[in-house]
Amino acid sequence: MSVSIGGVPVQGVVARIVQDNKQIAEQALNEMINKHKDDPAHIIKEIQQPSPFSQFLDIKI
Repeated sequence: MSVSIGGVPVQGVVARIVQDNKQIAEQALNEMINKHKDDPAHIIKEIQQPSPFSQFLDIKI
């Protein structure tokens, strides 16, 4: 197996590690994209959730 890293061909174990990491990164990115395609309001829902630290920020007069 041979992979090009920065234009330099690399073979062997390093090439396999690079190829595996590339596939894992692509899969994770595709999962994130599909998650947001399926539920575009997901980020808004997350932002609207109360922070667990909000109780410490309440100022009572």
